[in-house]
Amino acid sequence: MQPRKGCVPLGERRAQVNAPRVLAITKKSDKRLRQESLPSRSVMVTGHGIFMRAPLTKTAIIASLAAGLAACAATPGDYPSLAMRPFESGAAPVAPAPAPTPIRPATSAARLAELRAAAASADSAFAARAGGAAQLARAAAGQSAESNARAAALIALADLDAQRGRTALALAALDSLAAEAAGALSPDPALTAAQSEVAATLAREDETIAGLWKVMGS
Repeated sequence: MQPRKGCVPLGERRAQVNAPRVLAITKKSDKRLRQESLPSRSVMVTGHGIFMRAPLTKTAIIASLAAGLAACAATPGDYPSLAMRPFESGAAPVAPAPAPTPIRPATSAARLAELRAAAASADSAFAARAGGAAQLARAAAGQSAESNARAAALIALADLDAQRGRTALALAALDSLAAEAAGALSPDPALTAAQSEVAATLAREDETIAGLWKVMGS
């Protein structure tokens, strides 16, 4: 025979009969309190406090990107242009090299004419004296050093050597100009021609003097 609902079995108190139910209710209440005291998934707990962390939805992310792109488009001056620059599309144009400036200008025609004239004048004087010097050299041949004939021949040869020296001075000036041209890598054909011409004149005079010394004998 089962006891009537709400009745207490014999030998038990009401508190003992309802103890399991009260304990179960108490456990459920404690669990709810603990759950309510814990932060939710959208709350982040740190050592400095509690911060809300709301998850961004896909729509919010798209809206944020769109706002950033709009801000970039609104201020084009803040960023470099993405357009291709001239040197990226091909070889950069090469500027034409300027014409080289001559390091040394050519010797003036007037200066060359002056030196040629000086050499020609000296050679003319040399030639005018060469005939007489040749006669004196033949007369002094075989004579002693103290003879008048040898003394006269020596004076004539000294005069010839002086005229030869004038020719040598003109050639020395031409040689100096030619050295400057060679050092500056600036060929000067007119200067070269004048130099060769005067050098040939000087060589002929040297040959004449050497021949007279040979006739007179040392």
